[in-house]
Amino acid sequence: MSYYDEILTEINAAIEAGDLDEAAFLLKKELSMPYIPSETEATLTALEKEVRRRRAEKQERGEVSVEKLLNRLKGKPQSQLSAAAALCGRNLRMITAELQDWLAKDPVPEAAALLIDALAEQEIAEEFTYVKNGIEYSFSPDEVIPVARSKGFRYALELLEDWFVKDPALFEMAKSQLVRTCYLALPLSYEDAEAPELAKQCAMKVIEAMGIAEKKREIESAYRTACMRS
Repeated sequence: MSYYDEILTEINAAIEAGDLDEAAFLLKKELSMPYIPSETEATLTALEKEVRRRRAEKQERGEVSVEKLLNRLKGKPQSQLSAAAALCGRNLRMITAELQDWLAKDPVPEAAALLIDALAEQEIAEEFTYVKNGIEYSFSPDEVIPVARSKGFRYALELLEDWFVKDPALFEMAKSQLVRTCYLALPLSYEDAEAPELAKQCAMKVIEAMGIAEKKREIESAYRTACMRS
């Protein structure tokens, strides 16, 4: 199979999978080449029209365009958060320049966390600078560990599940606190050794918020046990 056969197969597979952003990215890259065999160029041009047609159909069905979502990223905190959540399901390779610019302008931390995690999941191999509260963090998403795969997060979650085994409602609250803490730490991540302290912090915040003073000693004891095992 020749190079052009392979790329056409890849583009067609992306179209059939509904990943129109990926297909558009590949088509733009190939059509910008200085030389393309005439038959292949005709096929690529036809595929480009097909991608445009399918994108138009999606917009007619009410799916918000990437351009509109990027515009919402420049809005108020809630607008940034909803736009970031929607963009997480898109192909971010097509908009790395826009996201690089946005992350460098001290965006809403919760929205930034969602997109940094999505960039890490998609293993984008480009340099980003994230400004958070005036502090700069330089990172490459393909070297960032997504929250769900972070060893520190997973171990801390296991600890919380064990500590609150008899209190499922408190566990869910502590879990939510843990998720938020780990997302807001991005592009940094927690290691195994940090998990007990991380779990304790999340547990204590929930206990203090609920005013359950008698649970503190139990958590302190469980925390010391976890530290000895680590």
